[in-house]
Amino acid sequence: MNKNIIKNCIRILLIIIIVLQQAFFLLAKTVKTENDKFETLVILNIIEDIGNLDKPVERAEFAKFIVRASKFRENTPEYINEDVCNDVSSIIPYAPYIKRVLDEGYMFTYLGGFFKPNEFVTYNDLTRACLALLSYTNEDFRGNQVIGRNLKFESLGLNENIEKHENDVLNKKDIINGIYNTLKEKVKDSDNIYGKIVFKDLIIDGDKEINASEYIKKDVKGPNFVKNINQIDSIYEINDNNIYINGVKSKKSDLIYDIETYGYAICYFDNVDKMLYVYTERQDIAAPVMLRKGYVYKIYYAASNILIPYRVDIDNYKYYLESEEVKFAFSPSGNFKEDDYIVYICNKMNDVTSAYIGTREIEEDNDDSTDEDESDTNSNSLIKSSNEKQIIYSNDDIEKYNGSIIMAYDISLIK
Repeated sequence: MNKNIIKNCIRILLIIIIVLQQAFFLLAKTVKTENDKFETLVILNIIEDIGNLDKPVERAEFAKFIVRASKFRENTPEYINEDVCNDVSSIIPYAPYIKRVLDEGYMFTYLGGFFKPNEFVTYNDLTRACLALLSYTNEDFRGNQVIGRNLKFESLGLNENIEKHENDVLNKKDIINGIYNTLKEKVKDSDNIYGKIVFKDLIIDGDKEINASEYIKKDVKGPNFVKNINQIDSIYEINDNNIYINGVKSKKSDLIYDIETYGYAICYFDNVDKMLYVYTERQDIAAPVMLRKGYVYKIYYAASNILIPYRVDIDNYKYYLESEEVKFAFSPSGNFKEDDYIVYICNKMNDVTSAYIGTREIEEDNDDSTDEDESDTNSNSLIKSSNEKQIIYSNDDIEKYNGSIIMAYDISLIK
């Protein structure tokens, strides 16, 4: 699977996650977490992932971030035919972005016409770029330009969550915070919010936080729970070139086979890329994601806070709860309880990305095992009871997997 496919799969999953979080957990919390802000920039396609947050960022990559946060985000070419400056040739991947930031005054060259693409970004680089996005120019700062920019940057609150100054080297987390804060700020001498200009229809909530879910709802159609191919044909325009099943490029015949074999599928359609993303129970070693079904065996709470769960066991798997929304969903006030039967999407490493809740109809268990056999089993196993039957799991079968369940639906939708 090439890098573009992987990135696109990550993007669509993040879109799904944020849409569903907003739709079903509005009451869970109202304060944006730091991780929410990072994921917002992924959804807006300013950054590609939220990895390596503590590592310094080179000037070349920073140029790409800034262009993707600018009004030139959609009309900057992928390739150029001429060298940009003395140390940036046209063949390097970042050349078009570096040319753009220099042309627009978002960044600068050093003496001798050197951009120094491999040097790390400093606080001064960030203040210059973010203020330039807001239409501030050299003429707005008299005397020492660097000091003037830094003071303006801080007076606007663009340094929120950035504990660096002047020539300090910034990590990716610092840069994301700076760009995120800039998106919420007004353009110079205007009442227009910058993010709403660059990303049309972007919503800034009353608490001045970006509502990414509402922005990207127009990009994604779904989820749709389908039981036959005719349902898909009636909703989406599909062919052998725009179908991904569990993150793997697939054909329509593969989709038909999966629906006939497993009885259902969960579908999302990306209106931007015109791609159909389907999730089924197929166990493909090459697939980064798949569907699973199982009982919530046990919900674990931290000793320090008995109202906030941190882990859930589903059948033979253990999933750790990371996001605030998920912790709320499995809390006493949330949607999930022990003994619930759920369907969920998990990745190749068994990390849960979303879940669907309901009750499974189970035939009566007619196993006539003796009391002695039951006693022996109980001493070595985890026993899960429901009104319909007992399900016994061996302790040896319980495996440890990290993961994060994001949200839930009623499983009756796939019956």
